[in-house]
Amino acid sequence: MLLIDIGNSTVVTALADAAGNIVSTYRFKTQKDASASYFRGEFKAGFDHCGINTADVTQVVASSVVPEVNDDVAQAIADLTGCATRFFGVDDALRLIGIDIDSPAQLGRDRLADAVGAAVCYGAPVIVIDMGTATTIGVVDGNRTFIGGMIIPGVKTSLRALSERASQLPSIDIAAPQNYIGRNTLECMQSGIVNGTAAMLDGIVSIISAKLGGAVRVVATGGMADIIVPHCRLKITIDRHLQFKGIFHAMQASAADGRQHRPQ
Repeated sequence: MLLIDIGNSTVVTALADAAGNIVSTYRFKTQKDASASYFRGEFKAGFDHCGINTADVTQVVASSVVPEVNDDVAQAIADLTGCATRFFGVDDALRLIGIDIDSPAQLGRDRLADAVGAAVCYGAPVIVIDMGTATTIGVVDGNRTFIGGMIIPGVKTSLRALSERASQLPSIDIAAPQNYIGRNTLECMQSGIVNGTAAMLDGIVSIISAKLGGAVRVVATGGMADIIVPHCRLKITIDRHLQFKGIFHAMQASAADGRQHRPQ
């Protein structure tokens, strides 16, 4: 199964074996105004890099928060593999979790896939932190129902806004400083973005856990998780492939449901 995560900043492609193990991944920049030829070229480069034989691809599923590129991505994949791309949605998730929010149709497919992956792989209740262009918090309660969460400016997004709006603050690399209490501008900015974000996550998780009534599993994913989570005081598991696992398990449940309802 070929799994595709179409995000605001990057497109990540993953190949899953029959057991759901992620065999390889490849990422490239999301170009919202690009044509199918751009995506075809990038996917082809990714397949070659990972040693993926397109003849081995039997199913393609995508999770997208950039709907304007969906048709071009689907065309590129069809050209390369001959497979139609299925776009992961609410109905797929509902086979494995409940959804109790005001507008399920507006829920980002990445957050939805994260919730499915966390509930299936780690159990419920569970809090999911996805650290990408935005830092999102998703909450699945003890009844295995997604009940909402938060959307926060992402680490890189916040830092870029700070550097652009404050004329005396430079652009910096995101890394933990030597001193928690910064002794110069660089350390102050690094501590603010790394330790400040970690403290924010600790606080959010603590409050949500109390609202859920106690011990809650916490799982983090996304590009910035490896940098921020080690500075959190609470126990947070990092799972780089959480979203892909959610999509895979939802598709497996969909296939099983189809077999059960197939006319004899």
